[in-house]
Amino acid sequence: MEKRRLKDEKARIRRARSAQRQLKKAKKQLEDLGEITDWEDEFITSVDERLDKYDAAFADRNKGGASDALSMRQKQVLAQMRRKIKDKGKQAPENKKQGGFKPRSSFKKQSNFQPRVRHIEDDMREDEPPTPPKGKPMLRVIKGGKD
Repeated sequence: MEKRRLKDEKARIRRARSAQRQLKKAKKQLEDLGEITDWEDEFITSVDERLDKYDAAFADRNKGGASDALSMRQKQVLAQMRRKIKDKGKQAPENKKQGGFKPRSSFKKQSNFQPRVRHIEDDMREDEPPTPPKGKPMLRVIKGGKD
């Protein structure tokens, strides 16, 4: 019983630290893009403080799982921040080249690969019809092999 309680406590602390890392990463990326709002900054700071103090950012267990570090709504806000980072990060800044990486559809032909296939019809001459061998088959020994 005691081992289980210790294990659950360690897992709760691990989830809280993971959530903190995600929040700090989102904050840094938003600051680098210059797209962080006052509300987002305050949200990240307050959630980070609660994670430090309580290892969970919410007290009402109806708002999220008992073992979760963030409530469902806090996870949604973090996901919106990530989408914002992704969308703003895709837009090329003015000082960088416009060429860059272009994603490819997985349904398009990706290379000029042609398999090396031999067709038996290619070896047959059109002017001569194929003739079966005449006579009885024979076994011959061909010189030049191992002696």
